[in-house]
Amino acid sequence: MVFLVLGAIICYIFFQPLYDFLAGPMLILMKQHPNWKFVFTSFHQPFFVVLKISIIAGFVLAAPFITWQLWLFIAPALTREEKKPLKFVAPLSIFLFLAGVTIAYLLLRFAIHWFIGYVNYFPNAVLYQDPETYVLFVLKMLAAFGLVFQLPVVLMFLAWVGIINSKGMVKYWRHSVVIISVVGAIVTPSNDAFTMLMMILPVIGLYFASISLVKLVERVRKRPAA
Repeated sequence: MVFLVLGAIICYIFFQPLYDFLAGPMLILMKQHPNWKFVFTSFHQPFFVVLKISIIAGFVLAAPFITWQLWLFIAPALTREEKKPLKFVAPLSIFLFLAGVTIAYLLLRFAIHWFIGYVNYFPNAVLYQDPETYVLFVLKMLAAFGLVFQLPVVLMFLAWVGIINSKGMVKYWRHSVVIISVVGAIVTPSNDAFTMLMMILPVIGLYFASISLVKLVERVRKRPAA
């Protein structure tokens, strides 16, 4: 709770650059349509928008420290061998999360452009966008991509504790592709086909790349026994 509060305070202090970053994809499109604007429908809404963004972004900022606290809680229950993969899994997890967030941010403009394209179906229509709805949509998109890109880390950990193996991953790759596609379709906030494909295809690639990582984990696990 302390880390969450501190993260929220930091994000509140730097709210303006944070908001400019999140609103960037929409602002680019709004420059092409000067009569489109962000609009608040009540006087108290700006306060709650700032509060929600600060708390959610603060949680993301504090996530490494919160994860550290969780690790301190479960560490006593793990053996020395079970603790070893966390030395390189943690940096890999951070890298994959940032990679997922980066891809999501780059795709946001295309997803938003796809939705806004339907405004043209209504002659003389003007878009007055609710900032809260838009920002929460962006945060969900970034979080969804960041979490889904954790697949290799999850598979490596499952392989380390002996729940899965590389042979099973190769044998059931078709089932895995179907599961990844279904999960990708569910967790993609925009629900448009382009964004779903841009999430599903890299994750499928990460799955096949994880087979090599799982083989590496299996070789490392055999060393103490040898």
